[in-house]
Amino acid sequence: MVIAINENIKIWKEFNPFEFSFNESISNVFDSRRILARMGFNKERIAIKDRWFDVLTSSELVRKRNSTDGYYRAIYIQINMDSGEYYVGKVNRPKWSELIRYQGSGLKFSNKFKSDRNKFVRYYIASCETAEETEQLEASIVDSELLSDENCLNLVAGGSGTTKHPSIAETSEKKRAYMKSNTKQFKPMLEAAKKAFRSGDTPALRARSRRIKEVMSTDEYRKMSATRMEKWRRENPEAYAAARNKNREAVKSPEREAKRKASFEKWISANPEKYKAWQEKLLSSRTSKESKDKRKASLKKWRDKNPDLAKANAQKRAKAAATKLNKEVCMLDLSSGKILRRFQSQHEAAKWLVENGKAKNMNCVSSISSVCLRKPCSTGYGYRKKAYGYDWRFAGASYAANPLDAQLKLPNFE
Repeated sequence: MVIAINENIKIWKEFNPFEFSFNESISNVFDSRRILARMGFNKERIAIKDRWFDVLTSSELVRKRNSTDGYYRAIYIQINMDSGEYYVGKVNRPKWSELIRYQGSGLKFSNKFKSDRNKFVRYYIASCETAEETEQLEASIVDSELLSDENCLNLVAGGSGTTKHPSIAETSEKKRAYMKSNTKQFKPMLEAAKKAFRSGDTPALRARSRRIKEVMSTDEYRKMSATRMEKWRRENPEAYAAARNKNREAVKSPEREAKRKASFEKWISANPEKYKAWQEKLLSSRTSKESKDKRKASLKKWRDKNPDLAKANAQKRAKAAATKLNKEVCMLDLSSGKILRRFQSQHEAAKWLVENGKAKNMNCVSSISSVCLRKPCSTGYGYRKKAYGYDWRFAGASYAANPLDAQLKLPNFE
């Protein structure tokens, strides 16, 4: 389908929108191109003086964005469907919002567009890589012959009035090259910059970092900082190690810990649901099989690398466990409640039972502990009252306030 707007402008559509109906044949119903056309993706082409251009959709225009500097560069045509008037222009914009917002800058077109905005339809007909290409393409389309058409709203031939605007990256590279070729001229400035970097946390350095962040994306700033830190670490390993130790000590300071704790508590009170989800995620990650295997492998690797420290840690843990279990235990007669023996710990009591043939092995310590703690019996009836023919108690423990002791009628021997 071809629609002739005027002698110079024609629009071709793959399918005629008015021909779509519910009575189409089965073959047409399953035609993917017709289905897309029904959905509004009807392929179009525009002829300007019998020179055909494919109309670019929004998705096609986005994919043709310049990957080097991020600019959108395109040629477009604005057509008034009622009067047949048209305007051909070029656009070079770094953002999609700016591209969509820009309609055209010609004086004659601007006046027409303001009065009949709803009657104009814009079509993007070509995409270019550089600003020079857009100027050349516009110059090849908008020539003296097209300007002689009374429906053309362009006042001047294409390719004039617009100069190339260098990108920020191009400008920075140009400045960098000039500074490298004129080191003597910029030597004092470079020395001052180095001094500022090496002077630590100062207001001047913070101001400089803030200015850099304003003209640089977050990813680029992080990449630049990481590169600079890596270079400094390679060239100054001793200073880097000292700085790391200093940071560790600063993080462990009471002021820093109090500040982190206050900030964390504030976040918890403001985001209870997020905190709950975070806790669940943290717990699942710590208790997962992958995390356990990773910790186990890491611990084994550390033990192999530091055998002396590993042995000292094991002894420290054993001593702490022994201190926890080293409660003085009393062995009582079941009938009279009289103290028969005192042991410094449950393990000592278990050892005595094994040596005197009353128990087979040291596992009897669990039975002594169950009686001392008055744990429920495995049968579910009451509490355990004896082990290996004796009653057991922690020395110094007060059972007077415990209703269980009143039930068992155990004497308070202390």
